[in-house]
Amino acid sequence: MQIRTRIQMFEKRADFMEGLNVYISPVDPDWMGRLIPPEAEDLADLQTYLEMQRENPKVPESYLKFACYAAEGDGGLLSDVLLGDFCLARLPEVTENVCDDMPNDKLLIFWNEMGVLYFIDLKNGGKISDEGGFYFSSSFENLLFQCAVKKFEERYFSAYVGFGYKRLLSFDQRKVLDITIKEFIQRNQMKTVWFNDEYFLFAYNQEYSFWITQEECYEEKVAVGGIFYGNDMNKIQKELLPQIGAVASYIKEGDQLKRVD
Repeated sequence: MQIRTRIQMFEKRADFMEGLNVYISPVDPDWMGRLIPPEAEDLADLQTYLEMQRENPKVPESYLKFACYAAEGDGGLLSDVLLGDFCLARLPEVTENVCDDMPNDKLLIFWNEMGVLYFIDLKNGGKISDEGGFYFSSSFENLLFQCAVKKFEERYFSAYVGFGYKRLLSFDQRKVLDITIKEFIQRNQMKTVWFNDEYFLFAYNQEYSFWITQEECYEEKVAVGGIFYGNDMNKIQKELLPQIGAVASYIKEGDQLKRVD
């Protein structure tokens, strides 16, 4: 795919659902058709629930709009990436069962197969956090596009390399890495996207793309890792990854997934 087309693909649009479809449809044209909107009575119940649960903070418009499209099925967008269920019609039931003491400033949006809960923090700019209070996306709209990249970017290339760092990073080491990544992007003439934030970064050029996450965890440490996509695995491993101080953890080529020692 030409870089010009990719630039147009990642333009921010007034209708974020259109933006998602522009990116996803070339590799999964049926995605929009797999979305399951709520029944009319379920949507009314969901809207009532949201209004009753939240006293002051405003529920993000992107969340309400996505609910109208996909309250009972998101076509795998969040479900496949976060490994769970996205069924907003069940929110009142799930909240009552597992979150009896949930604060009014947190809106439950997702629960995965391991029982981990995800929230919109309504009093902290709508950031996305898990039940441990660790943030991993700056908004629900950003989260949608970040999950889209994690799920669908691999379909634009023939192979990819998962990478990480040998240890958790301190906040100071994270600052140094941020500078290294910025220099790497400039050196390799890569483009960045509007839905990048302090927890997620995606960049691309004509030959490669990569995303990297920086998730805060215990003891003021940061877990950093991501995936590099391209058609030349040798160059990625021997030239590109060393530039950012990362090491390969696995390689996917075709149907073959291989761990890297």
